[in-house]
Amino acid sequence: MKFEHVLLGFVAMRPCTGYDLKRWLDSEMGRMIRLRTQQSQIYRTLGRMCADGWIDYTVERNEGRPDSKVYRVTDAGERALRDRLAEPYTPSPDFGDPEFLIRYTFAIFLSEEEQIRLVRTELEARRAQAVRFRAREIREEPWLAGVDRARMTRILDHVHDYKSRTLDTHVHWLEEILAELTK
Repeated sequence: MKFEHVLLGFVAMRPCTGYDLKRWLDSEMGRMIRLRTQQSQIYRTLGRMCADGWIDYTVERNEGRPDSKVYRVTDAGERALRDRLAEPYTPSPDFGDPEFLIRYTFAIFLSEEEQIRLVRTELEARRAQAVRFRAREIREEPWLAGVDRARMTRILDHVHDYKSRTLDTHVHWLEEILAELTK
């Protein structure tokens, strides 16, 4: 999802300043979806979004410090966000890709049926991925001389086990969400 849609999603949920957006992106939630950015990028993007008519702002006077622009979504911005979220979701080959979490964070702008469809799409893709992952073919790698083959194999097994457990946790989490949404 493009950066402007991420910012638009947050502005659509509550009025905020560029500083508020930066704080959110620097928080645990922002780091979880891997969106690191500079304050200047946020302000440039907000400026483009204003020019596109997606957001507008009011100036809030602050005693003893610079004034703040408080951004709010416009009807056109909310339509743009809803249109973007309504586009078909195709899961990434890497379940660690932040696209699903970003879309799910803004699922409040989807109908419950669309939210369920989003979760089911991700869940089906990750279940299939888990099956493929477990059926991996172990082959002898042409390691360079001096590489301890047995030790390297164990290291790769550890990494595979970590990815497998992480994928299992993701699938279990999706199953819990789906159960909650469909009860």
